[in-house]
Amino acid sequence: MSEPITSHQVKEDVKKAYDEIAGFYLDWTQPSHETRLSYLKIVLRSFNTANDAIQKSVLELGCGAGVPCTQLLASRQHVNVTANDISDTQIALARERLPPSVNLIPGDMMELEFGPEQFDAVLAMYSIIHLPRDEQTVILRRVFTWLNPGGQLLANFSESEFEIQSDQSWLGSTKGAMHWSSWGRSETRRILLEIGFEVEIDDVVVDSEETNGVSHNVPFNWILARKPA
Repeated sequence: MSEPITSHQVKEDVKKAYDEIAGFYLDWTQPSHETRLSYLKIVLRSFNTANDAIQKSVLELGCGAGVPCTQLLASRQHVNVTANDISDTQIALARERLPPSVNLIPGDMMELEFGPEQFDAVLAMYSIIHLPRDEQTVILRRVFTWLNPGGQLLANFSESEFEIQSDQSWLGSTKGAMHWSSWGRSETRRILLEIGFEVEIDDVVVDSEETNGVSHNVPFNWILARKPA
């Protein structure tokens, strides 16, 4: 029986894989851009209800190459953007596509350190799902602390429950491996409520993906949650 994969190995594998496929991944994700932007615009509309002169701070966990969501955030005059990704290659692509005003931080999101009440929104699209399940719970608790009262979390997770799924050659990668984990829709919602979030949107959106020449549908659980004011 093989030994359970460690958190460190998960991160090393995911980093190596994304470093290798970053350019291809940027094109491959285009079908999901409409979904990503539709939810992000809900967050931005809530910003617009306040005084436009008030600066807002947004943290994006797993920004990839910065397309399309980080670009949209950076285009807003009164939004300060901090964006993180585990892949150095993804960060390099993001630097080419984003203005220097965006604070890009490479590395494992679990190593990020911010004080309490630093952000008005935290985004995590297709990113927290790469963490082992226990770390997903930890990062969600940290996000709650980092958010200002009334701040929002926009994230997506797998709809189904599984401890870990791995692919050694995802999207043609030959280095590292891709790993995903999920508590499942109902348990993720329970965790968020236990932390103290108010869940405002709890949708399931099915992505049509083509991986290694095979097309299949993948349901994702999209969550918009708010820290009580």
